[in-house]
Amino acid sequence: MNKIRILIADDQPVVCEGLKVILQLEEDFEVVGTCSNGREALESCRAFQPDIVLMDARMPVMDGITAAREINRLFPDSKVLMLTTFNERQLVVNSIQSGVSGFLLKDMQPDDVCRAIREVHAGGAVLHPEVTRIVMERAAWIRSELPTNEGDGNNLNQLTSREKEVLRLIGRGLSNAEIAAELFITEGTVKNHVSNLLAKCQLRDRTQLALLAQKKMT
Repeated sequence: MNKIRILIADDQPVVCEGLKVILQLEEDFEVVGTCSNGREALESCRAFQPDIVLMDARMPVMDGITAAREINRLFPDSKVLMLTTFNERQLVVNSIQSGVSGFLLKDMQPDDVCRAIREVHAGGAVLHPEVTRIVMERAAWIRSELPTNEGDGNNLNQLTSREKEVLRLIGRGLSNAEIAAELFITEGTVKNHVSNLLAKCQLRDRTQLALLAQKKMT
């Protein structure tokens, strides 16, 4: 079995060790390391090449949002799941802009955290229900954070019909595997469509694609 390789980044040792114990109980998980700030997370990504980085938003030396942005740029195969006690609107938006694949709150049950890790690893994006509420309440404001220059993805005419179908399903929160099943295509083909969508829409990550779909296709 190819295990999901997980790096934990949190400045509270108790949280790090607690998460490590919980995640190590799962047969398909391997915790490759723990660290206490964003700079260490970058160094650990270089050393361990994790599939998932479970990271606190607020840490000393380098915060999680800055680290997530750098991880997204330098290690695109490592997906960041932000895990924090905070759910302020600006923190949510900054996290989305940094390229994270999910935003979780620390009050989540362990089973839900494990489910979110698997979902992101499969190509999906995950938001805690409370964060989803914030996003929906502030939808117009958050969507305004998307680029607005010509060719930014607001004009969908450049997309093929299949790419539009994939984008619509991304907006519904489906993972690559679920999209593949829905459209009767392979998961590899879905990944290619997602890459094309990011390039054509000039967006950084899947979360922004989902926001674009919700803005333009609903």
